[in-house]
Amino acid sequence: MYHFINQIKGTVRSRRAQILLPAVMLAPIFILVVYLLFETSKLSMTKVRQQFALDSGAYSQMSSTSGYLNALAQVNGSLPYRVMKTMRKVDLPAKATAPNPDQKVTVFDVFYTAGAFPSIGPNYEQGPDGASNNPVPAPESTNWGFQYYNGKRAGWNKEDPQESAADMEDDHYVLTNKEIADNYFFGASGIGLTTIKEYATIYVRTGSIYQSQTYSYKDTIKNSRMFRENYYLNTRDCRKADCGKQAAATLDRFELDSTPFEIDKARFYVTADYQGSTMHSGSYPIDLKMQEALNAKLFQFAYLPPASRNRLRQLKRGVVLKQKYTLPENRFNINLTQRYNPYVQNSISVTCPRNNNNCVWPNPLPKYSVKVGI
Repeated sequence: MYHFINQIKGTVRSRRAQILLPAVMLAPIFILVVYLLFETSKLSMTKVRQQFALDSGAYSQMSSTSGYLNALAQVNGSLPYRVMKTMRKVDLPAKATAPNPDQKVTVFDVFYTAGAFPSIGPNYEQGPDGASNNPVPAPESTNWGFQYYNGKRAGWNKEDPQESAADMEDDHYVLTNKEIADNYFFGASGIGLTTIKEYATIYVRTGSIYQSQTYSYKDTIKNSRMFRENYYLNTRDCRKADCGKQAAATLDRFELDSTPFEIDKARFYVTADYQGSTMHSGSYPIDLKMQEALNAKLFQFAYLPPASRNRLRQLKRGVVLKQKYTLPENRFNINLTQRYNPYVQNSISVTCPRNNNNCVWPNPLPKYSVKVGI
């Protein structure tokens, strides 16, 4: 027995014992540190995943809004202008007694100078070197300068457009220039009627594009569908119908509306039919009720009502989104969600290069973009 006790004392005094005993004592601490690192990593990964889901979902949702606003700006200006610009290739011959028989006038001029559509700048006057031949805006341009000819459509060219009696003739909007029809050959049975049909077709299709874009936008952002689905796919820790509910409630308040501006009664001046190129018997009007001819009013442009313009101003400043989330369970059986109430947040904005953030109408500019910040 005495020998055995001496062996134990010798072992304790040896260098091996001096290493073994502290190691045995530190083992639980080491295991605890490993657990802490593992649980901390889970918390960090959860927060990163939630933050990414919030950022990605918000960007997707607001990209639908910016895309819709850019589509409105396109149908309001550049789309019909580019199509009508092709008509500058069709020259109209002048009658012998015209004031300026050598002046080049095209089908483009007949419609544009009557106020049938707006043109980009900087040259708005009639003629081959004017509005029908303006250069393409530079990519960095922040103002395409869409305007109607010579101050026409003053009642339309506002954020809240209205019909104006000053733009009417016998309760009709004139869409082809009477003076040109008086002095150039714009025959009712020839180029005149053909291009009037083309003009109506252009704006019927433009109106159809507007309607389809509006339907798509409304369906996509309804109940923040785009945001919720994106959030669900990036987290998978919530019910699809409830994912991102808190942030979605904020986004729901920024759904935008638009109003189409349409006309019913239109007047087109054409040249009376003639035999040969030297006979010209003046012009006369063709009056059309669009609802009877097309079963619908003729679309001209779309604008944002006051409530939507107010939301756009808020979106320019940025909207803060906040979303609470649930932390995963841990090995220490501590309810960290209840204790710390974790959440992620960001700021989302939709902007265009104007102080009032309205690039839809007037002077449309399809340059809305989305920015996500913290």
